Amino acid sequence: MYGLFYRSNGRLSLAQVLSNSNRSIAQDLATSYLDLFSGLGLNVQNARLFNPFGVKLFSTEDEQIKRKVPKECSFTVSYLINSCGLSPKIAKSVAERVKLQSSKQPDSVLQFLKNRGFNGSQIAKLVRVRPQLLFAHPERSLLPKIEFLNSIGATDAELADVCSSIPAILGQSLENKTVSPKLAFLKDLGMPEANFALILSCYPPIVLQRQDKFDGNVKKVIKMGFNPQKCEFVHAMQVFSSIGQSTLECKLDVLRRWGWSDEDIKLAFRKCPIYMTASKTKLVSVFNFLVNKMGLQPSAIAHVPSAFMYSLERRIIPRCSVIRVLLSKGLINEENKICLSSLVINSNKHFLDTFVTKYQDHVPQLLNIFHGKMTIGELGLEFEPQSVMKNCSA
Repeated sequence: MYGLFYRSNGRLSLAQVLSNSNRSIAQDLATSYLDLFSGLGLNVQNARLFNPFGVKLFSTEDEQIKRKVPKECSFTVSYLINSCGLSPKIAKSVAERVKLQSSKQPDSVLQFLKNRGFNGSQIAKLVRVRPQLLFAHPERSLLPKIEFLNSIGATDAELADVCSSIPAILGQSLENKTVSPKLAFLKDLGMPEANFALILSCYPPIVLQRQDKFDGNVKKVIKMGFNPQKCEFVHAMQVFSSIGQSTLECKLDVLRRWGWSDEDIKLAFRKCPIYMTASKTKLVSVFNFLVNKMGLQPSAIAHVPSAFMYSLERRIIPRCSVIRVLLSKGLINEENKICLSSLVINSNKHFLDTFVTKYQDHVPQLLNIFHGKMTIGELGLEFEPQSVMKNCSA
């Protein structure tokens, strides 16, 4: 179904000069007009080019959603759409959780957010996830949280990004003893203010966990040699705050079964703590490919633990496939084999320029292999241990 949306560009259209009763007639005529297009087997969207009514056409799926909304929710839905930027479908869903009686209070909240640098998209994300904020008192409830976050080094622009991504932050009593002592303690350890923004935007569990667990994790991370002034300290804290001890032990068991020593485990964790957040399935899959298909020693992978954070199917296998093809064609020799670190860490552009574009005249299929649209099996090749990468610790 299609309907009418009156133009607002200053041009006087037929629909604008019709009375309310006659506008409904115009709508009926437009509907018949579109039905005619459809009946002739023509693309309905082309009706825009020949519209005799001087109006803009649009899908009325949103209007149908509005008509299905109970009357008691209609004001809430309209407000969420017109003032908060939500789509009708999402607005209807949100209206099942909150009911607005007037626009006075939510208007004050929205104005407060705009004054603090929130844009329309950020406000929409915030309201969609935490619509209860529309009932908050800006000065008594929201302002203290914003000022507290400002006091630990977060700018308004950073707060807008953080709060729209993690709306729960504005729902937490950040200025009370739940969070404040933890942040103060980290600051005393020498943590720079920039890392507080990293914690609040990406890793809030660090400061939302129980005090005793927080204290224990800080001691553990410091004992492992992490510097509170570096981002790796935050990453290590996130691992221990988000992974239970039993899950951690299971992952350590996987690493040991694939040949990692305790020193390998410590080395990998110091280099890239967040590799431990990869699932057990991901750990096994990467080990299986790199050890059994590529011929790498397990200890070599410990030097590049970030390999566990990349997609095996979309990044590692296609890149290894490109190198395998180049070796089989003699376009690069044994001395040109690359280390795992170079293969997984270099950007797509760098890898593309170095190993794909340069040789595409010789092997036209390289681009498809690079993008994972083609396998080396389709070229009659297969992976051979030690044929693609060399064992190196760099």
